[in-house]
Amino acid sequence: MYDKLVEILKSTFGADPEKTLVTGAQTSSIISAEIVLMASLLIAALTIRLVSPALMIIAVIGLMLLFMYGTPLMPKLYKEHTDDLNNMMFYAVLTLAIIAIVFYWGAL
Repeated sequence: MYDKLVEILKSTFGADPEKTLVTGAQTSSIISAEIVLMASLLIAALTIRLVSPALMIIAVIGLMLLFMYGTPLMPKLYKEHTDDLNNMMFYAVLTLAIIAIVFYWGAL
């Protein structure tokens, strides 16, 4: 999986994958970002148990399948990254909505 990640990073960060050098810092930061994303989504899916345990099981299994077949996600997000104000506002509102939902479910 590490070699697959490095190849994807080479094609993401450079035009020629064979000549592009990917440092260990880039690789480790992408791996740690993947792990943090996976953990936070799984924890968020576990909070669904307050609504419905069956829905939580479906969400967790769906996330695990997504992680198995869709990873690595961070290079895909890096390609989509821009510093456009509209994108930043969208992700800020999305983050605030997720935080509000987590606090709301925690209060139940």
